[in-house]
Amino acid sequence: MSGSNNWCFNYSGCDVYKWNACPREVVHPTVRYTDSSAAWVLIAAIIVFFMKAGFMLVEVSFAKTVNERRHVVIIKHMDAFASAFGFFLIGFDGIARYSSAESAHAHFFTVSNPLLWFFKFTFASNAATVVGGCLVTNTYKMRLPAAFISAFVISGIIHPIVALIIWSDVSHSLSPYRFCVDLLPGYNCTLPAPSFLESMYVLDFAGSGAVHMLGGTFGLVLCLFAKLKYWRQQNQSTHEVTPTGAEGAEVVQSEGFWDWMYPVSGGDEAVSEAALGVIILWFAWFAFNCGSTESVEIPTPGAQQDPYFNISAIIAINMIMAAASGGTIAIVIATWAQVRLRASSINANEVANGVLSALVAITAGCSFVDYWGACLIGVIAVLVYHLGCWLEYRLDIKDTARVFPVHALCGLWGLIGTGLLVAGPESECNLHATFEGLCYCELRLPPAGQGERILAQILGSLIIFGIGLVSSVLLYGALYVIPINPFVQALVKMRILSLKQDGQSLKYEGGWLLTSPSEMKKSLVMSSEETIVTTSGSAFDDVALAQERNDRYGSMSVTGHYMLQKRSK
Repeated sequence: MSGSNNWCFNYSGCDVYKWNACPREVVHPTVRYTDSSAAWVLIAAIIVFFMKAGFMLVEVSFAKTVNERRHVVIIKHMDAFASAFGFFLIGFDGIARYSSAESAHAHFFTVSNPLLWFFKFTFASNAATVVGGCLVTNTYKMRLPAAFISAFVISGIIHPIVALIIWSDVSHSLSPYRFCVDLLPGYNCTLPAPSFLESMYVLDFAGSGAVHMLGGTFGLVLCLFAKLKYWRQQNQSTHEVTPTGAEGAEVVQSEGFWDWMYPVSGGDEAVSEAALGVIILWFAWFAFNCGSTESVEIPTPGAQQDPYFNISAIIAINMIMAAASGGTIAIVIATWAQVRLRASSINANEVANGVLSALVAITAGCSFVDYWGACLIGVIAVLVYHLGCWLEYRLDIKDTARVFPVHALCGLWGLIGTGLLVAGPESECNLHATFEGLCYCELRLPPAGQGERILAQILGSLIIFGIGLVSSVLLYGALYVIPINPFVQALVKMRILSLKQDGQSLKYEGGWLLTSPSEMKKSLVMSSEETIVTTSGSAFDDVALAQERNDRYGSMSVTGHYMLQKRSK
């Protein structure tokens, strides 16, 4: 950008973006926001937080009983509570070091920039939220203490570590922000070009990897631990019976993949809740990605173009085109499956998952790629999603909301697709213009060929996946093996907790991570002398209707499970 023989990107070839390299030269690095940009970020953060409502509705749509619906609601609230504590106490200034320009020191238990904390908190919290969709209808549910610990660790430790690597300005990170000139005295474009390892940086604009891929990896490991517990339960005494019916028993799939993914009935999810949840997520996703520009200002007085507005508009259009392309392909596949299987209707849930898959994938490169590139990312994301579903089918992994295919695999494709498609002149303009606008000081990005970009994106993906895999195995493994019964018995001895219910004793088995089937006291088969009495006192002789009422008016135990109560006639 300066000098005749420099190796940095030259803006003279960009017809759209022509402005000074340092748009905020009068703003001190510690003063990150002006009034208008602060309002933009605050509104975006509030909308992003509303994504929890979308996730909650999508997950509730899969629930088969009232008890499962309640469990989903409690877990979503637990995610918000634990994420707030984790990110406030250690994540923000302690690990991610968001507020320090040089990131030289870690500061725990502090919030140096409240606005930035709130905005980044919504991202950290969403990384923990996506995990909850894995076990909605599974036999084994995540215990509430385990859900709290999981969200606390993900939002307070693991996601901030990934953010430090991908988004910080630490000199040894993989973030493009480390090339800020103010942080590197004497660094300019006329120096000899750095080596690949010195110049490598990962492009993940709003979190395909740092948020979605990370959360999806945790979800995969959680599903594997649930499968492990099922295997162990099957190998126990034959006198122990695995619960069946409404709680989602493990059933061996005998049908083929397409019959499994696109059932003849069209799916048993609550369509209205799922559709509303996806629309809410799509709406809030605009704030998720467009808000990541953190500004909508004109950088220089009298500038002919407004790069911040342009960047936000480019992001919005790319999101629309990716979601539209992915959704169209999802409808084509669903229609083909309907005709092939002679199903009664199209599976609307898989179409919705196609839209979500495209949105996850475009999040990494939404401000960098061209419009046609966004369409291609959305189309391939749906194919990647179906590949992930096929893997889960072959491995018999019970993943209710398809967390691993939607978030982990499509997040991986988003990172790699960004490296593939940020290659043309226009996308290069978008790339450098975005970072020039985002950085609070002059930025000089080293050049990179397509092969180098792809390699950097792959390495970044492996790092994120490795961090998520190792940390989730350690966290969930510890919660899986540590027994919960001694803690429960201690509470009983202190008369804080009673395990007596209708004259019977309830025993908690297993570890802290997942519930045990013996903790669910249900009467699936009722004698002829028994009826269910609702709160209004009406009796029902029909067993199916009585069971439904029993689900509706069950009482909740301390571990998040719901036990049915019955009364004699």
